[in-house]
Amino acid sequence: MWVLAVVLLGMGGIVREKAVGTSSLTLALPVTRLRLLVVRVALGTMQAIVLAVGPWVAVFAVSTLAGKPILLNQVSSYVLLLVGGGLVYFAMAILVSSLVAGEYTAPAVAFGLVLLGAVVFDAWFRQFNVWRLVTGDFSIDRGTYLLSPHLPWAGISASLLAAVLMLLASALVLERRDF
Repeated sequence: MWVLAVVLLGMGGIVREKAVGTSSLTLALPVTRLRLLVVRVALGTMQAIVLAVGPWVAVFAVSTLAGKPILLNQVSSYVLLLVGGGLVYFAMAILVSSLVAGEYTAPAVAFGLVLLGAVVFDAWFRQFNVWRLVTGDFSIDRGTYLLSPHLPWAGISASLLAAVLMLLASALVLERRDF
């Protein structure tokens, strides 16, 4: 659900406004397109983090109240995997919404890419599958079903690097696009 939510957070922007005919007001503001994108990305990233932390805090609180507490390091590891690995989905949604116009076309393309990526990477490039990284599949101890203390830092770093590269590509696309 978190991945679906962050993809929806990444939708919108100037290209969508151009498609519905309201971009002239936004482009008339005394700010650059890059500044608009940076604010949109910063706000979306904060919202994605809140969407990741909130449910895990609730799970931690309910399990503690029930007398079966989850270890805090397990909760923080899951949040780190979700946000660190999953921001690539948010960045991909920003890139798609910078390239594809239309209120329904951009989300359809973005969700299609999420599903296609999960299937293709699971079939041929399993060790690079972001979906498995986000869900903790690479880090889970099959005996205890707890996350191992050794998180896949290389995968998290690669995911964050891919997210940054997609956001830079989005900035370049928006700077060069004619509105």
